[in-house]
Amino acid sequence: MRSFSLLVAFSCLIFANSIDAKRYWPSTTLTDWSLYLNNGVAYISSPQFPEHCLHSRGQINMSGTEFDKAQYAYALSAKARGKSLRYVIDNTHTTCVITGLLEVN
Repeated sequence: MRSFSLLVAFSCLIFANSIDAKRYWPSTTLTDWSLYLNNGVAYISSPQFPEHCLHSRGQINMSGTEFDKAQYAYALSAKARGKSLRYVIDNTHTTCVITGLLEVN
């Protein structure tokens, strides 16, 4: 499981730093968060999301790619084990799409 975590975190770092310079790791770690599915989209909801994120949540697109599936599985595993999360989002959109996750103790 540890190698899977490292693979997802490494993939997230590469993806987050590649195309869009507006993506960033917010400084606040999500310690109080929930995960739910709605109409084929996974949402992480928390009052700790930045103000520009509509409804205090970020979404994990579930387009069927291995990356999306891995990111959802990673969040599900972190929630089941009571872990906090760091995440990557865009700093300009109100619909905050999560493009990277990292669990923290």
